[in-house]
Amino acid sequence: MTKIAISLKDQVGLTVKRLGYAFEELDGDVIDFTYTGSEPLVVICRHESSSRKPSLTVHYPGNPLDSTMGGRPRTLGISFPSLATSIYRQILKIDVNIDKVFEATHHGPTLETPIIFAELGSSQELWSNESLVKKLVDAVMRGIDSPTQCKDNFIGFGGPHYAYTFSSMTTESCLGHIVSKHYVKSLDESVIRQTVLNSKEKIHKVVFNDVNKNTLARIKNSLSDLDLLFESV
Repeated sequence: MTKIAISLKDQVGLTVKRLGYAFEELDGDVIDFTYTGSEPLVVICRHESSSRKPSLTVHYPGNPLDSTMGGRPRTLGISFPSLATSIYRQILKIDVNIDKVFEATHHGPTLETPIIFAELGSSQELWSNESLVKKLVDAVMRGIDSPTQCKDNFIGFGGPHYAYTFSSMTTESCLGHIVSKHYVKSLDESVIRQTVLNSKEKIHKVVFNDVNKNTLARIKNSLSDLDLLFESV
């Protein structure tokens, strides 16, 4: 059974608590907490960006390179494509005209259980907006409770951190890890393989978005034994 969690060190978490929801309360900040349960966990929290652009985002934890914001370097979390996509499809139904998008995999923690972040950004005004936070919470709960149809499960390499192209493919397919263009050239073979193997569900397809031919060939070679389809968009 999937659990929902908040942190009382997080402004959105405080708003969720104020609304009266009784969810799991994490023992630290959302990028660096411990969790010993075996159930998948959806963390509802703030999203921060330098632009402060209003947004609702979904992503998995993981650090593709040595730099970290919580968690271990060059280690990805466990993705859960059908669950994350179900939540994202419900977020798309929220009747507020702000960005709704999957982000590339980033930050901690590093755990052995699937973790999905559902975030609201990117200002104190929005983090404390009870109406909008309630819409996000309700969308997450509907996503957990709604059966999800996936034509296949895919991962993405390339494109920007805000993965609009990959997000647009989730009307039929379900999305696992994304490694953005900022990291894709520097990935080692272990991380490339983690994008596929660190998933609760089988990954069927690898999608490339504006990846140069040398990097694309290296990634394909690293994954050649895993019975995958490859596609460029």
